[in-house]
Amino acid sequence: MVDADECPRPLTQADAAALIGILANLELLVMTRGISGDELGLLLDRAQADGYAAPGDGEHELRQALNDLNQRVRFALGEYDSLPAPSPVPVVD
Repeated sequence: MVDADECPRPLTQADAAALIGILANLELLVMTRGISGDELGLLLDRAQADGYAAPGDGEHELRQALNDLNQRVRFALGEYDSLPAPSPVPVVD
């Protein structure tokens, strides 16, 4: 039986590696303001709906959520022996 928090079918290593790169690039786009305010709003809305961000959160909190998710995918891929603690992303002016 699968734990309620786990997916019943794992991703392939190639899919997990692709997601790591996509999440990192998305975090970079948010950090460098390479996306519009409307696009940022869509990402924040989705992050809030999925429980990864709270109402009123902004770019920094979204970057933190993306980074944390990236680290969990890395853990799932086997890059870490244990789930890493969240590491604060830098504040950008």
